[in-house]
Amino acid sequence: MKKILLIIICLLLLTGCWDERQFKNIKLVMTMGFDQGEDGGIIETVSIPTVNRGTEGQTEERVQVLSTWARTPLEGRDFVDQSIAESFDPAKLRVVVIGEELAKENIYSVLDEFYRNPTNNLNAHLAIAKGRASDVLSYQNISDTMISEYISGVLEGAVASTHATGENIQLICAELFEPGEDFSLPILAVDEEKQLIKYDGMALFHEEQYSGVDIPMKLSTMFMLMQGIKGRVAHLTKKVSDEHEDERYNYVTVNVRGHKRKADISVHKDTVSVDLNLSLKVRVVEYPSDHLQEKRTIDELDEKLSETLTKDAQKVVSLMQEANSDIWAIGRQVKAYYPEVYKELDWAETFPEIEIKPSVKVEVIQHGIIH
Repeated sequence: MKKILLIIICLLLLTGCWDERQFKNIKLVMTMGFDQGEDGGIIETVSIPTVNRGTEGQTEERVQVLSTWARTPLEGRDFVDQSIAESFDPAKLRVVVIGEELAKENIYSVLDEFYRNPTNNLNAHLAIAKGRASDVLSYQNISDTMISEYISGVLEGAVASTHATGENIQLICAELFEPGEDFSLPILAVDEEKQLIKYDGMALFHEEQYSGVDIPMKLSTMFMLMQGIKGRVAHLTKKVSDEHEDERYNYVTVNVRGHKRKADISVHKDTVSVDLNLSLKVRVVEYPSDHLQEKRTIDELDEKLSETLTKDAQKVVSLMQEANSDIWAIGRQVKAYYPEVYKELDWAETFPEIEIKPSVKVEVIQHGIIH
């Protein structure tokens, strides 16, 4: 009797999954791209890795890139399914790239199916292509790396170096539907001359649409720090002098070791203003002019960096307001703390006109092991 009971318990524990999918019956799509198509449709591009086993145990990896016109992303998947041996499966999707023209129309139109289908990977990276997404996905790089690994590596590197936020499909969902808050996505561009795909700044969005205004790469680190975001490293290279004929001696490179951000929102009647104070503690990692053992030199460097980076912050604010992109969710905070004022405002008309005053204060706390 005990043996029978033990067998029954083992059978219950060894039951299979009702929703299992056999690996041999599917094609894993690792990268997807969407572009504006003719007649209101889209061009869907996918990259599918295939591993072929040789007779002597050797394996050969090949990447298949397919493009198809469709009216919706799901119809595009159906068309791709008709062109491959097994079933289309996006469960391990790593990257979604959207062409800039389509992004200017409406980004949510191609993301809706991702949120409704539980088998989709919502942790996939999301990026905007400078030009067409199909050009990025079909680019034949000089390395042996799969395009999905290549692109995700570029994006992860941008996050680590404080150039990008690390947004994915899931993280932007709330921002897509929340009034008074916008978002930005990294831009990818093909550099034919250098034979590579590169990070090329941050695309600013207003609601569900790409504004067409970008934060250039040279300002993207400041853009991140102004949001209170810092990656593993945050290097800033700035000109602090005009005294030397050799230009290299006029520049300093610092690494941000600590940052503190505070945004004060003031509302008076129907007027909104914002004071953004950013405090940076930095380490000098490159400064050929030296003399950093002298307090006067350190004080002058603090002052010059504070002035220069404040000007950069003002440029970032100008671009955000030009794009009507409320990245800092100022509108949501006004709605939460001043609901009666917010009701009287058309925030889409108000945000580009409000006064935003950034101030950056830099303090050099380390200057390396030499004087």
